Amino acid sequence: MFVVSKEMAEAVQQAFYEQGEWPAVAELRRHVHIADNASALQAVRAIASWRTLPAEPPARHHEAKDDRADT
Repeated sequence: MFVVSKEMAEAVQQAFYEQGEWPAVAELRRHVHIADNASALQAVRAIASWRTLPAEPPARHHEAKDDRADT
């Protein structure tokens, strides 16, 4: 298990989309020691699929509470 910073994720994603999976694996390994290719490739694919979250979460709509008794 390892933590991925925003900068690290951006570097891996850039390598993935510009050069492909294996250059992205090399970029990931510059930051994190991963012993085997299968695990590194799986991590790269996961990181490449991440999307940036919106700046603020969407507003939640609350339904009006129905105070009537069930009949």
